[in-house]
Amino acid sequence: MTAKLSKKLSALVANAPEIKKGGGTRRFFRTDLDGVPAVICCYDDSKEENFYYAEIAKFLATIGVPAPCVLAHDAESRVLVMQDLGEIDLWTLCKKASPEINRAYRSALEGLADLHLHGLEKLERDTAPRIMRDGFNADYYKWERDYFFKNAVEEGHGIVHAADVRALLDAELSDLAETLLAFPRQLVHRDCQSQNILWHAGRACFIDFQGMRIGTGWYDVASLLFDPYVAISNEERCELFCFYCEKIGVPADAAAWKKLCLAAAQRLMQAIGAYFFLSGKSGKPHFRNYVLPALENLVLVTSETLPHLHSLAVELRSREIKITFHFQKNL
Repeated sequence: MTAKLSKKLSALVANAPEIKKGGGTRRFFRTDLDGVPAVICCYDDSKEENFYYAEIAKFLATIGVPAPCVLAHDAESRVLVMQDLGEIDLWTLCKKASPEINRAYRSALEGLADLHLHGLEKLERDTAPRIMRDGFNADYYKWERDYFFKNAVEEGHGIVHAADVRALLDAELSDLAETLLAFPRQLVHRDCQSQNILWHAGRACFIDFQGMRIGTGWYDVASLLFDPYVAISNEERCELFCFYCEKIGVPADAAAWKKLCLAAAQRLMQAIGAYFFLSGKSGKPHFRNYVLPALENLVLVTSETLPHLHSLAVELRSREIKITFHFQKNL
């Protein structure tokens, strides 16, 4: 990026309206760059993944996974300019009960199927420098569950388990991680929820994919179909699950459903931990609104597979319901 363009972007940011969205530290501004609708992203070094967005966007274009085009990038100044695909995301469609909801979700699952089926093969053929975070591994899965226990269980609800109970939980969740790691390796968006998928020109387009890494595609599908931000009926969830299975060429049977539920349990622990952290420690109290829906989903996906986590999820749900009732009663 030239110094002239960098100076121009600084001027645009100073006068552009900020897009208030998400729980991260990046800041977004909607503007117009030489007649092209654009979004300017100003990022920091608080997360390694912030530096990977531009290269991942270019990579996604090579495998036909829809995402905003990168118009300019100044890595030194940490300024990224992307094509503006509008404000309508899957979350918005759901809130408005749009008749396009099913079509949009199917489009998103088609994009995920392309990423999961072709992304890793293309990446491993590519000789370009490293463009994404390390893959899911036992340590990362442990970080996700520890994040959940610290922020939601221990600090959020003040639950301290006896050593034998915690040992049973740790053993069960360690086994869960090993099971997920045994699934076929695929590229994973990693934060594939309704607010990170735009609906533009009749096609679902992915954003916030800077955390992309190698893992299991079921994690992405679970993120989308058990998303606490929106209400998806069991009937709709099952229909979309069958659609995804068809796209990746696997039977939509009990074995596949179990994989989805196991991945959902892992994802929901991470999400619940994040909601407590963001609402309690980052000055974003609205994220607490999503704790109860997330716990409802966690109870559902663990009912037949993870008995110790299921019991904990039921207890947390009961506590959260009482807190919500007390808050509403005193409004």
